[in-house]
Amino acid sequence: MTESRSICPYCGVGCGLILDTINNVVIRTSPDPSHVVSKGHICGKGSTAHEPGNSWDRLLYPLKRERGILVRTTWESAINEISSKLIEIKEKYGPSSIGFYGGCQNTLEEGYTMMKLARALGTNNVDSCARLCHDPSATALKEMVGLGASSVSVTEIPKSKVLVIVGESLTESHPVLVQYITQLKSRGGKLIVIDPRLTGTARLADVHARIRPGTDIYLFNAIANYIISNNLQDKKFIEDRVEGFEEFKESVKKYSINSAEITGVNQDEIKKIAELIVQKPVIFSWGLGLTQTNGTKAVRSLINLALITGNVGLDGAGLLVYRGQSNVQGSGDLIKPNLFPNGQIAQENARELEGIWGFAPPLSEGRTVTEALLESDMKAIILMNFNPALSFPNRYKVERTLKSLELLVVIDPFMTSTAALAHYVLPSAMWSEKEGSLTSLDRIVKWRFKASSPPGEAKAELEIFSLLAKKLHLNGFQEDPKLIFEEMKRVSRIYSNLTLNQVMDFSAPSRYPENETVLYRERFRTANGKAKLMFEDQPTIKKGMILSTGRAVTRYNTDEMINRTPGFGRIPQVIYMNPSDAERLEIKDQDIVKITSRCGTAILSVKLSPEVREGSVFAYMHVPSINNVVCDELDEDTKTPKYKYTEISITKVNLG
Repeated sequence: MTESRSICPYCGVGCGLILDTINNVVIRTSPDPSHVVSKGHICGKGSTAHEPGNSWDRLLYPLKRERGILVRTTWESAINEISSKLIEIKEKYGPSSIGFYGGCQNTLEEGYTMMKLARALGTNNVDSCARLCHDPSATALKEMVGLGASSVSVTEIPKSKVLVIVGESLTESHPVLVQYITQLKSRGGKLIVIDPRLTGTARLADVHARIRPGTDIYLFNAIANYIISNNLQDKKFIEDRVEGFEEFKESVKKYSINSAEITGVNQDEIKKIAELIVQKPVIFSWGLGLTQTNGTKAVRSLINLALITGNVGLDGAGLLVYRGQSNVQGSGDLIKPNLFPNGQIAQENARELEGIWGFAPPLSEGRTVTEALLESDMKAIILMNFNPALSFPNRYKVERTLKSLELLVVIDPFMTSTAALAHYVLPSAMWSEKEGSLTSLDRIVKWRFKASSPPGEAKAELEIFSLLAKKLHLNGFQEDPKLIFEEMKRVSRIYSNLTLNQVMDFSAPSRYPENETVLYRERFRTANGKAKLMFEDQPTIKKGMILSTGRAVTRYNTDEMINRTPGFGRIPQVIYMNPSDAERLEIKDQDIVKITSRCGTAILSVKLSPEVREGSVFAYMHVPSINNVVCDELDEDTKTPKYKYTEISITKVNLG
């Protein structure tokens, strides 16, 4: 038996794992007590993370579509034909008709190589699934404080006087982090949860604001106005380190704490929240409930509260983003259609990349993955461990787009809903069958060591891209992740301070940009060193019944891995409804209902629950049919879907 260290393939905590392997089969996963964040903790998904790799239905050889059916082919034939088709499409329609889009469980090196290959072909149509979740966070953080990442580590939570959690239930999404909430509470700290549902995390809260979906900006502005009106803001911090305060002060005056009819949060609760967060230190944290409702505008409005209270740059204080996949932070750092990995899409940065890559990337901005699949006429798309046919909103439209492509290549270990539509399916290695680094939700970069070899003819993504690059006569593409890591450091400045020795040592912090647990102690990473307040007005509030989706602790995204893990079973096909709404609609527990939006429908069973706020219903994002209903309304700044905010109608299905 051999022992290997690795990083969990599930959420963005990036827990350290120890894998035991016998005869090329990983037989056991256990927690690594040396890991700097997880500290020997592991959740149920993490403890069984090796199981999907041993699944009977792994893809073992390349597949090609012939006469509408996927049939076995050779790697040589697949690579030759894909390369020829890419060249043909590029010559016929131009490079902007081609896109490369990747999942967020891939390593930094894999995402970087995919992005580089796309740009070598002349297209900036590159993106990752970070677009679906936290690009609003990265965008707002970059604009306001200088770096699109958490400013504070989860390990600082116990030092806080107050932890604010908006739109996230850690008991469901990041259970290993509950250890830090427990430590916070044991030391007398307070927990504020802002969430429409009574979640497991909300049950731990000292204050639970059951906000009406879609009114988060109004609530944050009302809190800001109360703080400023009562002279509770941190005047010195604002004067020394923040710009735009006077304009912000005037703008929020119209937002009153007497707004229970709008937000669902009464003025006593708002006063309580305001009085708690003007203390120091306070951590402001958030999840998808914020980014997938009002997007970038909502994140800006929450960051404003941290800035006016001076709660950035201190031990136990700052801005913390709960990322949902193991490398979603790293994918968002490196793979963007509107940015180069070294900065803005500009001639100067293109010349710098040419000096490293040997070719100059194009200067026109590319399409996001949501634009590519929902709003465009793309001709060729390469997807790396990405399943948009199941995970995207308005699935009917996405399926039509995927079927309309002249070339769809899917790189994946499994026959997903998206792979089933592809022209070519290339079998890839799973997380424990290759090496590479990942970036966790609090900027820690750690290495995955290889524990076993992939089955059959499956290959690591770096080998697949290397084969493709060679056939396309593109130079400078390698298979060794260590060499790619060193190149990536030259390209992406925020990663330049890291060393492989640090990254491979699970007990070392190895955080970018300079191993800081807390950023911005003296200055922000903006041009003038000051943070920027950015006021946003509350958008029009939808009047109908609102559908929100979220995570279950025993599930993971489209459930490709969980469905191949013994003991987890299938997700119940239910929608949760408040008993008052059910009574009004003459619906009883376990009734079958039809949920309809302007985009589509789903048939589900009802489960009555007082945990759901009146006027809204909740479904787990892992229910396959729910994205038939979730609409393709996108955040205007980042094109991130509003999964948490779809207006619907509900009717009882008469089975008689």
